Formats: sequence, structure tokens, C-alpha cells
Amino acid sequence: MATASPQQASHTPTSPLASQLLSHTYPSYTFTFTPFLQRTYQHSLPADRPICKAYQSGNCPLKSHCPERHTGPTSNQTQRDGGGGGFGSLVCKHWLRGLCKKGETCEFLHEYNLRKMPECNFFVRNGYCSNGDECLYLHIDPSSRLPPCPHYDRGFCPLGPRCDKKHVRRRLCVYYLAGFCPDGKACKEGAHPRWVPDGELEKPKAREEKKKDEGASAGGGLDGGDQEREREREMQQDRAGSQGERGHDGRGHKDRFGGGRGDIGLSLPEGSRPA
Repeated sequence: MATASPQQASHTPTSPLASQLLSHTYPSYTFTFTPFLQRTYQHSLPADRPICKAYQSGNCPLKSHCPERHTGPTSNQTQRDGGGGGFGSLVCKHWLRGLCKKGETCEFLHEYNLRKMPECNFFVRNGYCSNGDECLYLHIDPSSRLPPCPHYDRGFCPLGPRCDKKHVRRRLCVYYLAGFCPDGKACKEGAHPRWVPDGELEKPKAREEKKKDEGASAGGGLDGGDQEREREREMQQDRAGSQGERGHDGRGHKDRFGGGRGDIGLSLPEGSRPA
């Protein structure tokens, strides 16, 4: 029974669907009203068209009907680099739905590039974001920031899944494990892990897990709607406390007002006090 060799399998032609996915090309549609949108609203104009020299000099007679770009080189460079920390680094939510009417005059970014998107601070602090997939900021998985575990790379980590570092499964090169690989860095048989002596290895540390009561106090047992309402309620309490007023639910202001839960600071007569 004949079997196909790996070299013959690698030269098999790819399917049209796979080639379409690898080409990274987007379909373009042309409608009967496309010229009207281009003339009136500068919609669907090519992004590589030249910059209007009359606009750079200070005045363009065509104004909004000019077929060339009306953007300055400084703002264009800032938007292309995604710097500045302003609106030029945020993706336009209307452009994502194809509903932005400003075109190139929009102060937000008309490009979905993860390298230009700033990181979501709320997701970094809390591990979740109430906006979900509609958030205009970047959500990075915390596990991707962990460094690889040197003990696991050598073959064994005593802490296992409780290790605070990342355990990446790799197929090791059998020639490298035997002592020498003739292909060196160009080897395709597997990974060549860096061998660290025992004296230089740090002792593995266990991952710190939150306790159940801490997770409950942080809102771990609430769903998304309850967590949002809990945050709004806490913000209202902080604002009321900063103005010298009591929160609307009468909790958590013991240090400021001298009373605990349910204590409004009234003194009872001596005869009515409980024994």
C-alpha cells in the first residue's frame, strides 16, 4: 500500500477558499449612487490619492468637492502612527458599521489596526470590560503577558498548573536533546530550548488565587448588569462623601461621619438605652 510522502503533500494545491483567506483582500462593491457619494460626501474615495496642494497653501476653491485629500501632513502622520494619545488613536465606532459621514474629516481612526489601539485600563484593572466586544480599546489576555517557565522548558515543573508562569507546549528536537543538531537555528524538527544551569534557575512560585470572600466582595458572583449597577452606586457614594453628605444607602461612611451601618449619630435618652 503506497503512502504519500510529506514532500508530495506539501506541494498539493490549496483550495480557493484557503487562498482567498490568505490573500487579505477585501471585496469592493460599486453601486449606482457611488459617484454621488464620492462627489458630495467624499465617501469611498481611494486612500492613496494625492494631497491637495491648494489646501496645504491655505485655500482650495473646490472646498468639500475636491477629489484630493484635505489633510495636513502633521495630522496625517499622527493618525498613521496612532500616536498623540487623542482621538486619532481610537477607532471610529460609526466607521466600523459603515455609517460615518465625516470621512477624512473624522477625528477618529478609520482603520482597525490592533497596534494603534490603546489598551483598555478598565480591563487591565478588573479583568473584564462592561462594553464587551464593542469597546474601542484593546483587550489583552493577561496570560499572554506571563513569561515562559524555565522549569517547564527543561521538561518538568513541580508546581504544574499552579505555577505563576506560562507553560508553553513545544515539540523538542530529538537531535538537540541528543547533544547536537546539524541544522542549528534553521532546524524544523522542533524547538531548541535554552539550557539554564541549576544554580541560575529561580525557585518556582505558586500562582496567587483570590479567596472566595474577596471575589464576592469584588463582584465576582454578580453578572454584568449587577456589576455595572454596583459600580455606579459606589461612584455616587464617593461623590456624596466628598461633598460632606451621606450616601443614599447609609453604608460605608463610618470614618467620615462617626457612625457605622444604620447609625445616624443620634444619642438616645438614658432611660431608653438598652441594657
